Amino acid sequence: MAAQSLAHAFDRTGKISRPSIFLTMREAWSLFSYNPPAPDPAELANGRGHVVLLVPAWFTTDAVNEPLQRFLNACGYRSFGWGLGVNWGPTQRLVTGLRRRLAELCDIEGGPVSVVGLSLGGLLARDLAYQCANDVDQVTTIASPFHLPTATLLEPIIHLCALCYSPAIDVARLASPLPVPAAAIYTREDGIVAWESCRSDEVNCQAIEVAGSHFALCRNPDVFRAVARWLGDRPKMREGAAKAAQS
Repeated sequence: MAAQSLAHAFDRTGKISRPSIFLTMREAWSLFSYNPPAPDPAELANGRGHVVLLVPAWFTTDAVNEPLQRFLNACGYRSFGWGLGVNWGPTQRLVTGLRRRLAELCDIEGGPVSVVGLSLGGLLARDLAYQCANDVDQVTTIASPFHLPTATLLEPIIHLCALCYSPAIDVARLASPLPVPAAAIYTREDGIVAWESCRSDEVNCQAIEVAGSHFALCRNPDVFRAVARWLGDRPKMREGAAKAAQS
């Protein structure tokens, strides 16, 4: 995702609008005002020890995913953070470190693991699936651009940061169908990223709409339920993907 490769990452036609200033202002409020209890793990199927890798959002650490991690562990999954500190975006160090982390967790699982990415972490999760399809069981993105172009008020900052990003992230490839089953969780109240780009109509992807702000989705009980239910449907989704590949 080097600077020169971002030409097609953001919409220039006006077809996809940036979130309104009103929604963006609500995002700041949600950081302090929204802290609901997690759902009851007994509502959901037991994860039976399946390993899940959680990738944090841009400019955040594993701490942002701790509520979801605790909930998935309570549901019987073995969920892990990426252990790489702040997600500055796809720098060479972080891209390489994330693939190394995936390999470590595959050793723990004894096979492919599931990957959940929050916001920009979802783009990195999807990149893992393109690069290491045999090691990724399925991908879940949360408020993350699933297809490009997108639109965001953060675009100027992204262009600046992209000067340090790895060319290993191929923006054009991110627009192609994933080689593994996926779920894209999105909200129409997103005040950071255009919600239209955070969902997908691909055969291999399930779009899941929830209510709430972008920043609050990491604590949203409806998101927690959606992630756990999707993870619980892994065998069914793998079977469906195999049939689709054969047709």
